[in-house]
Amino acid sequence: MSLIRCRFVLCFLTRADQVLMLLRNRPPNQGLWNGVGGHIEPDETPLAACLREVREETGYALPSARFGGVLTWEGFEIEPGGLVLFTAEAPAGEPVECNEGQLAWQPQGWACTAPQVVGNLHVVLPRLLRGEPPQTYTSGTRLGRCWAGHKARRPPT
Repeated sequence: MSLIRCRFVLCFLTRADQVLMLLRNRPPNQGLWNGVGGHIEPDETPLAACLREVREETGYALPSARFGGVLTWEGFEIEPGGLVLFTAEAPAGEPVECNEGQLAWQPQGWACTAPQVVGNLHVVLPRLLRGEPPQTYTSGTRLGRCWAGHKARRPPT
């Protein structure tokens, strides 16, 4: 089994019972709601990438974010890979306009179940929002159908 390199970060900002979601205007996951995030730059830690991406996409300058685990995938619009998951409480104020898509506060229950969100969030997001210990998640496509799962174990540090 080969290791999958995590090249991306994804952060879910919360405020009361809502989560800030991004309706993506480009691939991957174009036309679906997701968290905010992006590429990890060379020599950048996942946490530093998370804080930078949140600032670039929302205008929020977070002091920190909570590590939520690792998500790996295969068989999607991009080559197999992985991303590091984070959550954070959003500061006061509204997010800035984002060139990645439309930002909107959504009810957490909707974000965890709606067909308009990226499919693997139905498995991943409820656990992240409950603050469960970091876990390893996998998702992909087989025989033309999407699947997602998780393993309740801490990712390697």
